[in-house]
Amino acid sequence: MVGDALSDYDVGWVNLALDGPDAAATALASLKRMADLAPRALLLSHGPIPADPGAAFVTAPRRARRLVDDPDGAIWYGARRISAFALMIRGGIRTDDVEPYLHARAWLTDAARLLGLTPEALAADLIAMMLRSGAVVLRDGPRAERLQRPAVRPPLHLVRLHAAEHTPVEAETLRVPYPRA
Repeated sequence: MVGDALSDYDVGWVNLALDGPDAAATALASLKRMADLAPRALLLSHGPIPADPGAAFVTAPRRARRLVDDPDGAIWYGARRISAFALMIRGGIRTDDVEPYLHARAWLTDAARLLGLTPEALAADLIAMMLRSGAVVLRDGPRAERLQRPAVRPPLHLVRLHAAEHTPVEAETLRVPYPRA
C-alpha cells in the first residue's frame, strides 16, 4: 500500500512550503525503500493500479529526482497538479472565477512566496502555462451550451476552464460511506 507516494508511474505532490526543503529527497528515499521490497502489486490512494510495479518504480524515482534537483520546478509541478485536480473535482471553474479561486488558496500563496512571485502573478502564469500545454482547456459552460446559435461564441464569463482528458467521478460515488466489509 503506497498511498500517495506513487501514482500511476508518477509521484505524489510534495509540498515544500509545508514539509520543508528536504521533503522531495525524503519522498525519493521512500520510493527507493519501497522498490527494494520488490512488490508484485501496488495499491494506490487513487488512479489506476500500475500493471508493472517494477516499471512504476523505475519511472517514479526519475520524476522524484527531478523534484529534488529542481526545487522551483517541484513547486510549479505541484501547483499544476493541484490546479488540475481542483478543476476535475469541480467539473471546471468559470473563467471569471479561476483567478479569485486560486488567490484564496493557501498553497498558491505558499508557492508564490517560495518562487519570489506575487500570488496574482503566479495564478496568471499558471493558467497561461496550463492552457499553452493543453493541460487545461476552455469549454462552454452549462448556460453557453444552451445557446440557440452555436456558431456564436458565448460571452467569456460563461466559459469554464476544465482539466484536459480525465474520467470524472460520479457525484453519487462520493456520498457512499467507506465499505466496512
